[in-house]
Amino acid sequence: MKRFITLALVFVSICGLVCCNSKQKKVITAEDIRKFEERNIEVNREIVKLKQDTIKQYIEDHGLTMQKTGSGLWYSLKPSGDTTAIRTDDMVEIAYSIHLLNGKFCYSSDSTGLKKFKVGQGGVESGLEEMLLLMHKGDTAEMLMPPHLAHGLMGDQKKIPTLAILHYLVMVKDCQHVIK
Repeated sequence: MKRFITLALVFVSICGLVCCNSKQKKVITAEDIRKFEERNIEVNREIVKLKQDTIKQYIEDHGLTMQKTGSGLWYSLKPSGDTTAIRTDDMVEIAYSIHLLNGKFCYSSDSTGLKKFKVGQGGVESGLEEMLLLMHKGDTAEMLMPPHLAHGLMGDQKKIPTLAILHYLVMVKDCQHVIK
């Protein structure tokens, strides 16, 4: 966490140096922008690494057995035995619950109703869509979703704070293949 705060302060300082007004206005060049973008990419890589380390520690502390996708989504899957695989453009209906790693409740289908949407059309966390494409009708999954696959830097401005890792439980209640 101290490393994250240090990186955040460095990032803010860099922003201040690049963007601050002085008596003499500096013309920002393409090279300045390139350097800023490179530093920004490095900060983002560090944040992703720190969040992955946090998830690994959480898994270890809670005795979980999970797999990791190439994007950084951690999950365990409980198959239902149904062979109806979920595909892009399918209409799915899911029951879900979302908590923060500290256990704080955020949202659930118990309070907001089942979530129904078309897979691959956005409007939900990209980590959820990624997980659904590994699932079948009736399957249940537990996920640890890093911020870049969930609500990112800003959170949702309601119950999910900035850079939050989500502990997501999902069950596929229904899946309807869309005929094109």
